[in-house]
Amino acid sequence: MAESVDATDLKSVQAHPWCQFKSGSGQTFKGSRLRAFSLVRLDNPMAENDKIEELSELVLKDSTNFQARRELVVELMQKGFNEEALKHLYILLKTFPEDSRLHYNAAIVLENLKKYDKAIISYKNALKLQPEEPDFIYNLGYAYLQTGELDTALPYFKKVLEIEPEDANSYFNMGYIFSKKQEHELAYKCMERALLLNKEDHLACFYLAYEASQLGDDEKAVKLYEKVLQMRPDYSWAYFNLAAIYFKQGQTEQAFEYLKKTLEFNPKDNDAALVFAKMLAQNNKPQEAARLLENALKNNPYDGNLHYVLARVYKEAGNIELYALHLQEAVKNPDNLPFDVKFVQKELDKLN
Repeated sequence: MAESVDATDLKSVQAHPWCQFKSGSGQTFKGSRLRAFSLVRLDNPMAENDKIEELSELVLKDSTNFQARRELVVELMQKGFNEEALKHLYILLKTFPEDSRLHYNAAIVLENLKKYDKAIISYKNALKLQPEEPDFIYNLGYAYLQTGELDTALPYFKKVLEIEPEDANSYFNMGYIFSKKQEHELAYKCMERALLLNKEDHLACFYLAYEASQLGDDEKAVKLYEKVLQMRPDYSWAYFNLAAIYFKQGQTEQAFEYLKKTLEFNPKDNDAALVFAKMLAQNNKPQEAARLLENALKNNPYDGNLHYVLARVYKEAGNIELYALHLQEAVKNPDNLPFDVKFVQKELDKLN
């Protein structure tokens, strides 16, 4: 599976080609700091929706009412109207180009719009005006993470820690970067520190478990994954990785149970469905494997890899008709296949 900054990459376990670890989750690093979000202090930060309309009218009547425009930007940002907020921020910046907070908030809005290159420019503009502001430094590092520039991002989190030595999120993001760079000892140390500073951070605990396993300490990894599940009993990725460890250790039944839990809490987890089905097939349970994959296809009908594995299960079960059918579907939906679709086509051609 191709590696990306997104959370869906898998690291293969050498013990078995079907047994894989998930090395991340829906959120693989800690996001932007929003605590310096407000441009002005409001007596009522949770203002009603009609506040936007009221402030818009004030700005429309008097374009030089900058206080109203600033408050309007805050309201728009809080309500998620990023395009509109950006328009007003640019107007304010024409009058107040030396206001670092305006540049900073423009960067946050651009980041929300996934315009990371422009966000980076705005964060840098803010930093030129306030070089030691940790929020600006942190968010610039985060923006580089979003673009996959890990080596560029790393020094910014280190700089934050020079100013705020107990910033758990900076340690977490450094750990994430080291993990992606396969520097597992450094990753482990950073995640360990992140968890020490924020003992309720299930993501830091999850990554610490993953790094422990990468360093060969499955016993510690199991304890940490169990701790994750104490904090988040529905965290399916922890169940998946526990299944991987137990399967690697030859404890197949225990692995089955954790894979069941994975799918119980995340029925759309294709990785778990595929691994579980292959394990069932290998343990002479093709009917159970087929049922599992058929259910997975209800959630992911265009997943070529699911179709291909199901085709192989039906072949082993002697059902050539369904074998051919799912080979055809795999050819029609090749995007998720872990190999070139031409190999599936050759397999299909042999049936004709």
